[in-house]
Amino acid sequence: MITYYKKSIKDKQMRLIQNPELGSWINVVSPTKKDIDFLVDEFKLDKDNIDSGLDPHEIPRADFVNGDSYIYIKVPTDELERGTLTFLIIITKKFIITVSQKEPQFYKNIKGNKAPDIYTTQKTKFLLSLLSFNNELLEQKTLEIVKSIEMKKDLSNELREKDVNEMIKHEYMLNSFVSAYNYTNFMYNKIIHRLGFHEKDKDIIEELMIDTEEGQNICQTSLKNISNIRSYSMVLLTSKLNRLITVLTVLTVFLSVIAAISSFYGMNIDLPLQDDKNAFFYVIFFIILVLMSFILYLKKKKVI
Repeated sequence: MITYYKKSIKDKQMRLIQNPELGSWINVVSPTKKDIDFLVDEFKLDKDNIDSGLDPHEIPRADFVNGDSYIYIKVPTDELERGTLTFLIIITKKFIITVSQKEPQFYKNIKGNKAPDIYTTQKTKFLLSLLSFNNELLEQKTLEIVKSIEMKKDLSNELREKDVNEMIKHEYMLNSFVSAYNYTNFMYNKIIHRLGFHEKDKDIIEELMIDTEEGQNICQTSLKNISNIRSYSMVLLTSKLNRLITVLTVLTVFLSVIAAISSFYGMNIDLPLQDDKNAFFYVIFFIILVLMSFILYLKKKKVI
């Protein structure tokens, strides 16, 4: 789907327009083949770059073709299995164009009144706004995951299967974020030298680079925490399993002793004390004595 928006200094909010105008924002979400062909023919865009912008495995980077700038960033999603989506920003001489498979969450800030100083007629500032909003969203998602992991640290001795599965998904998302942060900084370094930013705009880019480095460090620290929690849980699980096996082994020995003595006195032959009316109690007492001796031996050896 292709929609057109425009906001100049005279406008109080973003306007939805019917046709592209000079200085407008062309928003492309989940485009069809027909939409892509239209973009290529109408705005003379590079088809390979548009296809790359729809590839979920594309990395953050910047490409410059025929005077147009193609800037790829990674946008976080709520889907833990996916982690991030590719988001393409195209800056041409007349328009700024965005291409994605799914509309990012920060669009509500751009289309609403939460960002009154965003104007589509100022392409460079609009680009910086997109980058800043996405950086904030990445940071927000990162902190949500970090908080969830910190809660799991308090429950590490009683992690359920559901908690383990959730941590695995968090680990996958954090790895996606680390990759996104890493390549995003490379992309910032490239565009800061290739695009004509003013000094104030360069300062914004440099702040974004600092935030990106901090986000990457937070993700890497959280990944180490997940690894530590997993190792600790495995140690606890192994310890519990060993104790369970020990208890079952001891119980088997106990039952074997009882079964052996009972089987012995179940034989159809002459046996000691067979004519004694208290023979049953003697046998029970002997079994208890053997078991108690065995238990004391195991306790002395710290087996149980």
